[in-house]
Amino acid sequence: MNDKMKRVVGIAFIKDGKLLIVQSKRSSKTNSWTFVGGGVEDGESDIEAAIREVSEEIHSGFFIEEKDLIPIMSFEDVAASDPNLMIKMTLFLAKKDIDVKLVPNEEILYYHWYRLGDDSYNVSSAITDHFAPYAVKNGLMYKKNGKI
Repeated sequence: MNDKMKRVVGIAFIKDGKLLIVQSKRSSKTNSWTFVGGGVEDGESDIEAAIREVSEEIHSGFFIEEKDLIPIMSFEDVAASDPNLMIKMTLFLAKKDIDVKLVPNEEILYYHWYRLGDDSYNVSSAITDHFAPYAVKNGLMYKKNGKI
C-alpha cells in the first residue's frame, strides 16, 4: 500500500431493506453520505476498528461485538471525503439491529435510512458501486424503479 492509500472500515446496518447512511463533518465537505465507519488506527485490526467506529459514531450506549459483524468484502476506491485520497475498505454487515435513538454528535451530522434509487442523497461510490450490487444480489435491499 502506498502512502496515499488509507485503510478504512465500513459497517452496513440494514433495516426493512434500507441502509443506514451518515453524513459526517468530513463527508459534508463534499456533500457525501457514507457508511458508519472510518479509519483503522495503527496497531488496530479491521474488526477492532469497526467496533470502535460504531461506538464513536452511534453513541447512545449502542455497542457491537465481533460476533455481530460479518466481513463481506474488501475493495479500493476514492474516499468520499477527499477525492485525492484512495481508501482500502473492509466492509462488514452488522447482524445486530440498532435499538437506540440516532442522535447527531461531534462526528456525525446526520443519519438516514436510505432506500436504493433515492437520488436525493449523494451516496458514496463505496455504496453504489460495491455494496449495492451485493445487497441486491443477496436480497438485503431492493432496487427502486430498477435503479441502484
